[in-house]
Amino acid sequence: MTLDEVVPHPHYRMCHSRTVSAPPAAVWEELCRVTMSALPLGYALEGVRLLPARLAGRKHQPLAGRTFLDVTPIPVLFSERPQVVISAGLSQAWRLLGGLPPPRLDAAALRAWSQPGWVKVAMEFRLQSTLAGTLLSTETRILATDPRTGRSFAAYWFLIRASSGAIRREVLRVVARRAESPARQETQR
Repeated sequence: MTLDEVVPHPHYRMCHSRTVSAPPAAVWEELCRVTMSALPLGYALEGVRLLPARLAGRKHQPLAGRTFLDVTPIPVLFSERPQVVISAGLSQAWRLLGGLPPPRLDAAALRAWSQPGWVKVAMEFRLQSTLAGTLLSTETRILATDPRTGRSFAAYWFLIRASSGAIRREVLRVVARRAESPARQETQR
C-alpha cells in the first residue's frame, strides 16, 4: 500500500528522511517501540495539544509509556514489516477540543469519504535498504473535504506545521540513534 491509495492529491504534504547505519529490521524494531517519553519535544507538544480537552474534563491515557505510533490521533491502517507503516484517518484537529470522534475507515472508504467538515490525514514511515544501511523516510499528507474546512485547517496548519515537522525529525533522530547504538550493533553480530 502507498499513500497514493489513501490520500492521493493532498492540500498539504510534509516529507523528512534520514539514512540510518543499521539494517531495516533493526530500524523497524526501534520505530515500532519508540515511546513518547523518549521524544521530549513530541511529549511536550502532544501534552499541549491535549490540554484543552483535559481541562474540559476529557480523560486520556498517559502519554509516557505509549509508543509514538500508538499516540498519533490517526490509527495504523497498514503495516508491512520491515518496509512500511501507514496511519490514516479523519480528523478535526483544528477544533479546540479535537472535534467529533471520527469513524474508523479502511483505505478505500477513507479515499472515498467526502462528508464536509473533516480533513483526511495520512502518515507513512517507509524503510528502504541502501548500501549505507536504511533510508528511513516519513511523509504526512492532509486533504480537506470541503473549502470551508480547508480554510479552517489552513490557520491551524500555519500554527502547527513547524512543530509537526520537528516531531517527525525527532522520531527519525531517536530511531537512528537507537538502531545505530554500539550495544544494538553488538547484539546483531
